Amino acid sequence: MITCLKLLRVYKKKPDKIYPRIITKTIKTAANLQGKTINLRSGEKPGKIIHEYREKGYYHLIDGPNPWYIYPDKTLRNYDSVDATPLFLILVAEFYNFTKDGQLLKEVLPSVKAAFDYLYKFSPKGGNRLFLEYQLHRPKYYGGLVNQGWMDSVDSILIYGKPPKEPIALVEVQGYYFKALKLWSDIFQKIDADRAKICKRRALKLKEEFNNLFLMRNENHFYFSYAIFANMAQILEVRSNPGHCLWATVQKEGKGLESIIDNQYIPGMVKRLMRPDLFDPKAGIRTLSRESKFFDPCSYHNGSVWPFDNGLIVEGLENFGYYKEADKIKRAVLDSISKLGTMAELYCTFDGEIKEYKEHGGHYGAHKQAWTAATILDFTT
Repeated sequence: MITCLKLLRVYKKKPDKIYPRIITKTIKTAANLQGKTINLRSGEKPGKIIHEYREKGYYHLIDGPNPWYIYPDKTLRNYDSVDATPLFLILVAEFYNFTKDGQLLKEVLPSVKAAFDYLYKFSPKGGNRLFLEYQLHRPKYYGGLVNQGWMDSVDSILIYGKPPKEPIALVEVQGYYFKALKLWSDIFQKIDADRAKICKRRALKLKEEFNNLFLMRNENHFYFSYAIFANMAQILEVRSNPGHCLWATVQKEGKGLESIIDNQYIPGMVKRLMRPDLFDPKAGIRTLSRESKFFDPCSYHNGSVWPFDNGLIVEGLENFGYYKEADKIKRAVLDSISKLGTMAELYCTFDGEIKEYKEHGGHYGAHKQAWTAATILDFTT
């Protein structure tokens, strides 16, 4: 979804007929693989957008004490993703708003409605709160993802060295959800007035609750917690994730753009993102602050740099007029990718020196990653 949203942005700057074809096929594929039933072993739920699909090459995921679930047709389908569903809704809305392709909208509208029904019925776990959260109900025998945001490694939720009490609400996911609700409140206004009212009402309430409960304050400095757990407590480590909320914007009824973050907090957000513990001018924005006790510059999500992550933050900074900061990040990422010579999913930085990511166990990161390639296209088009 993120790759396609970047390709749509590139297409608007430099049209190429291949991009709409890729986006259309992605939307239709996601709709086709959308959850149909409740399957606790794979995380499937009606309306939920899939996380991972494999017809082969999955033996490393099933050869262990907690194998991932394999469907009777011998495919691996896993739905352990809290953000794929709102991102699907964003992609369909943004693509429709640009192309005005009524036939595609008609074809995927049942999937859109099913996705919203899933978000309303299954995802919130905290009573009256509207946050999109995740909580595991999987039988112990089966494996899958413990952490279900884009930072999905086992150690990416950090608190006292062990996983926090569920449910878990991730900061960027609330931003995605807000954007999806606002986009579809406008589209539904013409085709389903009742759904339009629900979307608009939920977006307003979600924004209010978000700014009350995710906001972190240190004297007169503001930032946002990257997660809330057990319906009440913030995780205080400083991550890059809140920057995604600046990306997830919609046009205000008046002038300018709006995100889930109240405008009064955005200048402080930007300053915090660009502090040296988080931003390396030779590499980009790290996934985790250098000041964290969990910081490891060559971990998967606890101090490494991800180009796509930086790409969303760059777009978010530009949304609110912070072009100088955005350009600094662009230059850092482009220089790093140039040094690596490949569209790597992530890389590490040691005192300004860029190195390929390598797990402590010896495995390397992907050398060719779609959302990295789309980000570099966006930076250079």
